[in-house]
Amino acid sequence: MIFSSAEWIWRDACPGEDEYVDFLCGFSGHAGGEWRLRIAADSNYTVYLNGRLAAFGQYSDYPDYKVYDDLDIGEFVREGENRLVVTVWYYGRDSQTYIKGKAGLIFEVVRDGRVVAFSSADTLSRLSRGYVSGRCKNITYQLGFTYTYDITRDDRYKFGGGYGFERSRVVTGISKDFTLRPIKKLKLCPRTPALAVKYGSFSYADPAAPPEVRMQMAGLTDLGRADFPLTIKREPGHDGVYIIADLGQETAGFLDFDIELPAPCKLDIGYGEHLADGRCRTAVGNRSFTAEVICRAGGNRYMNTFRRFGCRYVQLFAPAEEITVNYLGIRPTLYPLKVNEYKGKSELRRRIWEVCVNTLRQCMHEHYEDCPWREQALYTLDSRNQMLCGYYAFGEYEFARASLVLISKGVRPDGLLSLCFPAGVDYPIPSFSLVYFIQVNEYIKYSGDLTLAAELYATLKNLMQVFLLRIDRTGLIKSFAGCWNFYEWSPGMSGKMAEDNPGYEAPLNAFLVLGLRAMAGISASLGHNEDEEYYRSAASRVAQAIGRRFYNHETRLFESYDDRQRGRYSVLTNSLCLLCGAAEGYDKRHIIRIMASNGADNCGYVTIPNTLSMNSFRFDALLSEDRDKYVPIILSELDRDYGYMLGRGATSFWETIEGEAAFKGAGSLCHGWSALPIYYYSILEDAGADNL
Repeated sequence: MIFSSAEWIWRDACPGEDEYVDFLCGFSGHAGGEWRLRIAADSNYTVYLNGRLAAFGQYSDYPDYKVYDDLDIGEFVREGENRLVVTVWYYGRDSQTYIKGKAGLIFEVVRDGRVVAFSSADTLSRLSRGYVSGRCKNITYQLGFTYTYDITRDDRYKFGGGYGFERSRVVTGISKDFTLRPIKKLKLCPRTPALAVKYGSFSYADPAAPPEVRMQMAGLTDLGRADFPLTIKREPGHDGVYIIADLGQETAGFLDFDIELPAPCKLDIGYGEHLADGRCRTAVGNRSFTAEVICRAGGNRYMNTFRRFGCRYVQLFAPAEEITVNYLGIRPTLYPLKVNEYKGKSELRRRIWEVCVNTLRQCMHEHYEDCPWREQALYTLDSRNQMLCGYYAFGEYEFARASLVLISKGVRPDGLLSLCFPAGVDYPIPSFSLVYFIQVNEYIKYSGDLTLAAELYATLKNLMQVFLLRIDRTGLIKSFAGCWNFYEWSPGMSGKMAEDNPGYEAPLNAFLVLGLRAMAGISASLGHNEDEEYYRSAASRVAQAIGRRFYNHETRLFESYDDRQRGRYSVLTNSLCLLCGAAEGYDKRHIIRIMASNGADNCGYVTIPNTLSMNSFRFDALLSEDRDKYVPIILSELDRDYGYMLGRGATSFWETIEGEAAFKGAGSLCHGWSALPIYYYSILEDAGADNL
């Protein structure tokens, strides 16, 4: 039995938000045998054994769903006394990637099946000296806190010595019902090659402003480009020196630098995906893409192993007379898997495929993520696209399965799924709950694995019942009060964060039909034939009701809402209605025209084009009508739009076609949902079908 002797522990003080605690444990070792470390923490951990980095990264779990790592540490164990050091970062505040639990660490060291050390009140602990606790500065409210590290306070406790350690206290009330990590650990890769794309001196407009504003508003000189190592001297009349490192492509991983300074100083660190502002865009609204590191005189080497940055550029501002930069960049953290190559003949599509693969890989760590820069959150809609592409790009199903399990744990008290998983800050999108059925059904189709659906079947039935119970005499459901009835990032389709005037909405009901069909497919796969028939019949009835309510016989298009936006025709709405069967028996010609052109041929009406993320529904609807006719049109559109991004230097694909300018300057340039060409190149030109 795991952790039979080990206890959850924390330092002997009340934990605070954004708190770092060092734990110290010794044990006797000798060569040979199998050495394992089993460990779990709330919220994140880094392990050093005899001064060497041995492990990092707590799996994203829930307070009542605790996941532990079982790690091979044999290469780090030495003869005689061994020094195990664990630093735990307790977030202590809800975000869209974390649910607040109790601060704690539990571990045991095992040799050949016998426990030789474990966490207990006798384990020594202290408030971290290097990491500054309690700063509580968000990068974004979705992602959570950034960090400040003080190199001058490092007492080399990882190697020996250290002071301020005291006995720990046992923490009660944390689950000891553990699940083994369901996926592989991330691989820490070598330093990304980088060069100084811009460097010189800076002058802060307001030195007292927050670091993101200081850097964003600073006056900069430009001394050009250079390779590392590089020495920069402060120019007269300026506050210090800066450098911007270009990693060459979008990368997700840990900040890593090696610098030399003549005197102690605090560095402002920034990161970003572009240099549209002549620097990293560190301040976007209330977001802060920054970190701080306090350095000593002389050499300073530092790598953070807690917070991944997603970026192409890293910048460093030092209020110093000069600085020598031997390296500034990122240590990538990649999920280990086999990457399949594009099998077609087009060189353009080959390059698009490769950039799609990079997009996917930078958005998969502990689970699928929407984007590595801004959120790192697991959504159903985003991950549905990612899974479809991943089946062809990687031929791998374990990662998708784990993300689907994680989603299943996020059922809210009202029966809907939360927005992200895990998420302590929640703005539920009802249509995203319906996408979950599509994901599970597609997982069965591609993996052939029925065990997941069997495990989740009761959860799936309960979730669908939340929607079925809302069907009224119209045969439809109304939008959900207090929820975010979002469909896509286009005019009139993004909804309110908290709906206060529910009404009938065609996209939501179309998603219900698609979800019911997927649930029927899941039921059929498991042999639940009566359930299958029930869900198929319900889907047919709702589809017919959509047609009666939303089809406009004059324009021959579907309205999106019954109480607003009439006369403004969403390509997404019409795609969903065609795909779900609501258009059966009606004149489809205008629907197909606006879909095939994505609104460019608007049939004389106001149309709202589809966005990148939702093109799968439009493409699938077109293919269902006339595959032979629309295959070349779809492939041509993918070539055009993704070629456009490539032509503008994309090394990963964007959240929307507007790029960095979207969302008032917060547009992501690496978004997993935009990797769709992998899927469509595979199924439409057989460029990856044999990867399955």
